[in-house]
Amino acid sequence: MSSSPIVRLFSRPPPTRHSLGARMVLAMLAFCLVFTLLAGSAHMWSAWRSGRSAMATELELLAKIYQTTLSKAVWDMDREAIQAHLGSAANVKSIGHMAIRLRANKVDSELLDFTRPGWLATGDMPTQTQTLFHQAFPGGPVQVLGELTLQGDERQLWASLRSAAQAIVVTQLIQSLLLSGFILLLFSRQITIHVRRIAAHLSRLRPEELGERLKLQRRGGSQDELSQLVNGVNHLQDRLQEYLLQQRRYEGELAKHRDHLAELVRERTAELSTANQALAKSADMLRQVGDIGRELTTSLDQHDICQALHRHLQALLPLDSFGVAVLASGGDRLDLIYYVEDGLRAPRSSFMLNDLKWLTVQTFLEEREFVVADEALTLAAPTPEGIVPKAPTRSAVLRPLVANGKRIGVVVCQSHQAQAYQAAELEVLRSTASYAAIALANASAYAAVEAARGEAARALDDLRQAQGQLVQSEKMAALGQLVAGVAHEINTPIGAVKSSGRNIADALRYTLENLPRVLALLNEDEGRRFSALIAQVHQASAVLSSSEERAEVRALSQQLDAAGIAGARHKAGLLVQMRAQPLMEQLMPLLRHPHSELILDTAHSTATIASNTENINLAVERVAKIIFALKSYSRFDRDAEFAEVDLREGIETVLTIYQSKLRGGIELQRDYGEVPPVWCLRDEMNQVWTNLIHNALQAMQYKGVLRIAIARQGDEARVSIADSGCGIAPELMPRIFEPFFTTKPVGEGSGLGLDIVSKIVAKHQGRIEVQSEPGQGSTFSVFLPIKPAAHLIPGT
Repeated sequence: MSSSPIVRLFSRPPPTRHSLGARMVLAMLAFCLVFTLLAGSAHMWSAWRSGRSAMATELELLAKIYQTTLSKAVWDMDREAIQAHLGSAANVKSIGHMAIRLRANKVDSELLDFTRPGWLATGDMPTQTQTLFHQAFPGGPVQVLGELTLQGDERQLWASLRSAAQAIVVTQLIQSLLLSGFILLLFSRQITIHVRRIAAHLSRLRPEELGERLKLQRRGGSQDELSQLVNGVNHLQDRLQEYLLQQRRYEGELAKHRDHLAELVRERTAELSTANQALAKSADMLRQVGDIGRELTTSLDQHDICQALHRHLQALLPLDSFGVAVLASGGDRLDLIYYVEDGLRAPRSSFMLNDLKWLTVQTFLEEREFVVADEALTLAAPTPEGIVPKAPTRSAVLRPLVANGKRIGVVVCQSHQAQAYQAAELEVLRSTASYAAIALANASAYAAVEAARGEAARALDDLRQAQGQLVQSEKMAALGQLVAGVAHEINTPIGAVKSSGRNIADALRYTLENLPRVLALLNEDEGRRFSALIAQVHQASAVLSSSEERAEVRALSQQLDAAGIAGARHKAGLLVQMRAQPLMEQLMPLLRHPHSELILDTAHSTATIASNTENINLAVERVAKIIFALKSYSRFDRDAEFAEVDLREGIETVLTIYQSKLRGGIELQRDYGEVPPVWCLRDEMNQVWTNLIHNALQAMQYKGVLRIAIARQGDEARVSIADSGCGIAPELMPRIFEPFFTTKPVGEGSGLGLDIVSKIVAKHQGRIEVQSEPGQGSTFSVFLPIKPAAHLIPGT
């Protein structure tokens, strides 16, 4: 788990114990042996049946010969002649037993027989029975004299079969060896050499060598499956190189976002701490002030502070109008949060700091106390909206509110009296304004603290969302690797579909253009022959190799040359591609037709449509199987409920998705015991199997033994996923389930895979155990309760 997955992907595979050629030789020898035995058995069975049939024929002939002479001997009661006939049976090797039953009258009978030494009666040997009769003169009555029975000797059949068996076995063995040797030589020259070159290229491939192209030294530059494989390898290298660059870029950006998020959390925490410290200092200062200060600071609401200050100043000063304006958070205006004149309350309004017609703005900008005793100046000053003065203002004092050395606003006191504010009134205003500034600063600080708390809560939500995004990134990384494998699996059939579709389009266009012309050129008989050729095109036939097809073309070309057919080579090639060799005699009138080339080209276009349609069907079936497994894996339901799930189905779905990873050098061992369905969330458990199987494959560098076992232990189901990889160091074992902990290089893993696994297992009331030995591999065992907890069952 600690090594880089990129290094493991491009690591050199271990040498194979047996080469592909050696395995092919062994397979062909085994095929020769089996073929020889089967063919020899068939020939021997045929020879046995032929020998038995010949023996039956011979016995039938002998019975007819004996019938005449024996009938005369029996009629003449010549026992010496009868014994001579019995003795003559010893000279016929095919007779194992001969019996003559003489019928003296209708009741009594006499049996004379001959049995060859060592003969045994079997039910499989041929037997002939002949009735012995006598007719004194033609047309006279027939008198039955007895019955002749001949039975064959099985030993004669076995003797002839043994002599033929050796020749049959030797002949079949020589034929099989010659055919196998020719096929092996052809396979080695056409495929094995190039496969070795491709394997050598892949074995030395490294991330930094992805730009090196794969090339095969082949004659003619033919475009076949090997060429598609070379193009696929080169295309895969290009895509993999792009993927590695993109992965490094994404992982670098993710690391930056993670660091930036941590920095934002630290800054928000520091701001909150500073705000709390400022609030504590303000509370200490407020406890030391007088009654007015204590009352002002009993509330952290700006309106209550302004209202209390208004009430106190109204009792101490000649006050007909009072207002408080505070600096807005944007720093570009003053907000009039409280203003009362002659008992009338003005609505909230704002003064822009660049609007100098307001005395409040001038006082704030000049940062000094502004005392106005000029009635003309006060009359020229504008009045807030919603206020209609009952008398002119003749005195006014405006003082900046300063807290902690910062201007936070302006307090305004006005009176209808002239010279209303002298030194004593100003001192009272200054003292209470300081208290008000502190109280308003505290209120602002409290508002800031509340805002900071809100910001902290939002930051915490952002952190949770970021963690969720990291979890999703971990899932997307695993999905990306699965998609890469699936893309590799789908690439070949998609290419076949594309190529076949192009071929069908060209052939269909040619067929539609020329088929009416061909039908118009043919008479009724020629039309039937052309229809037979089209029907032969659609008949299923074995696929020929390139060498076999060339041999067929050469043979057919010679046959057409001998028949005097013009353009024999071209026509032979078209006929072989259409598998029309069995119809040569029937097609000769078409081949001698003046427009034979147009006729054959049109039929060949039809063959192209049929063969490429079949190729498309096969490719679509293969893609459908891959897509079905991917859909089964990717099914996700956010509102899913716990249900009974067969653990084997989920594991097999994941293994299907990882099929391309398992083909290279992974030996997969399954040990599935009888375990009843388990109550769980299907999609989440699929994520568990995906992470554990992916980690196992990476730990083995995609070369080794992957063993998956399912068994029942008491009331629990145990799923064990073991690998033969590098193992986990003992000092790292306590930390492998920690969030963001990873032994992989920077940018290759978020460290959330096993954390997600442990949380999902815990959610299912289960547990996970790990056994690992460095250099020997690791085993992750997941235990899930078979009987679910009551709160997991719907309706409980």
